[in-house]
Amino acid sequence: MFIKGIKRNYDKINADDSIADADKIDALLLALGKDYLIDQQDRVYVFRKGDLTVKFDAKHARAYHFKEYVVKDMNKLFHGF
Repeated sequence: MFIKGIKRNYDKINADDSIADADKIDALLLALGKDYLIDQQDRVYVFRKGDLTVKFDAKHARAYHFKEYVVKDMNKLFHGF
Protein backbone atom coordinates (compact mmCIF):
# COMPACT_ATOMS: atom_id res chain seq x y z
CA MET A 1 0.00 0.00 0.00
CA PHE A 2 1.36 3.41 -0.92
CA ILE A 3 1.87 6.29 1.53
CA LYS A 4 0.01 8.66 -0.81
CA GLY A 5 -3.08 6.43 -0.64
CA ILE A 6 -2.89 6.26 3.14
CA LYS A 7 -2.54 10.06 3.41
CA ARG A 8 -5.42 10.60 0.96
CA ASN A 9 -7.71 8.32 3.00
CA TYR A 10 -6.55 9.92 6.26
CA ASP A 11 -7.36 13.42 4.98
CA LYS A 12 -10.76 12.34 3.64
CA ILE A 13 -11.75 10.78 6.97
CA ASN A 14 -10.31 13.67 8.96
CA ALA A 15 -12.45 16.14 6.99
CA ASP A 16 -15.63 14.07 7.44
CA ASP A 17 -17.49 15.70 10.33
CA SER A 18 -20.07 12.91 10.38
CA ILE A 19 -17.43 10.58 11.88
CA ALA A 20 -16.81 11.11 15.60
CA ASP A 21 -13.17 11.75 16.51
CA ALA A 22 -13.10 8.56 18.59
CA ASP A 23 -14.19 6.53 15.55
CA LYS A 24 -11.82 8.00 12.96
CA ILE A 25 -9.04 5.45 13.46
CA ASP A 26 -11.60 2.67 12.96
CA ALA A 27 -12.88 4.35 9.80
CA LEU A 28 -9.32 4.63 8.47
CA LEU A 29 -8.61 0.96 9.19
CA LEU A 30 -11.76 -0.06 7.34
CA ALA A 31 -11.08 2.30 4.44
CA LEU A 32 -7.58 0.88 3.98
CA GLY A 33 -8.24 -2.76 4.73
CA LYS A 34 -11.90 -3.47 3.98
CA ASP A 35 -10.97 -6.06 1.35
CA TYR A 36 -8.70 -7.90 3.79
CA LEU A 37 -10.71 -7.78 7.03
CA ILE A 38 -11.29 -11.27 8.41
CA ASP A 39 -12.25 -10.53 12.02
CA GLN A 40 -13.30 -7.58 14.16
CA GLN A 41 -14.13 -7.84 17.86
CA ASP A 42 -14.08 -5.07 20.46
CA ARG A 43 -12.14 -2.71 18.15
CA VAL A 44 -9.45 -5.31 17.44
CA TYR A 45 -9.13 -5.77 13.69
CA VAL A 46 -7.49 -8.72 11.94
CA PHE A 47 -6.55 -8.44 8.27
CA ARG A 48 -5.20 -11.14 5.96
CA LYS A 49 -3.75 -11.09 2.48
CA GLY A 50 -2.40 -14.43 1.31
CA ASP A 51 -0.08 -15.74 4.01
CA LEU A 52 0.28 -12.33 5.70
CA THR A 53 -1.95 -11.71 8.74
CA VAL A 54 -1.86 -8.50 10.80
CA LYS A 55 -3.77 -7.39 13.90
CA PHE A 56 -4.48 -3.87 15.11
CA ASP A 57 -6.03 -2.91 18.45
CA ALA A 58 -7.77 0.43 17.84
CA LYS A 59 -8.40 0.95 21.56
CA HIS A 60 -4.69 1.63 22.01
CA ALA A 61 -4.12 3.58 18.81
CA ARG A 62 -2.40 6.95 18.68
CA ALA A 63 -4.64 9.98 18.74
CA TYR A 64 -5.97 10.57 15.24
CA HIS A 65 -4.69 14.16 15.05
CA PHE A 66 -1.07 12.88 15.09
CA LYS A 67 -1.20 12.45 11.32
CA GLU A 68 2.49 11.71 10.76
CA TYR A 69 2.49 8.90 13.30
CA VAL A 70 -0.88 7.45 12.30
CA VAL A 71 0.21 7.32 8.65
CA LYS A 72 3.48 5.61 9.66
CA ASP A 73 1.54 3.10 11.79
CA MET A 74 -0.83 2.33 8.90
CA ASN A 75 2.09 1.98 6.51
CA LYS A 76 3.77 -0.54 8.84
CA LEU A 77 0.50 -2.38 9.40
CA PHE A 78 -0.39 -2.74 5.74
CA HIS A 79 3.16 -3.17 4.39
CA GLY A 80 2.92 -5.92 1.80
CA PHE A 81 -0.82 -5.49 1.22
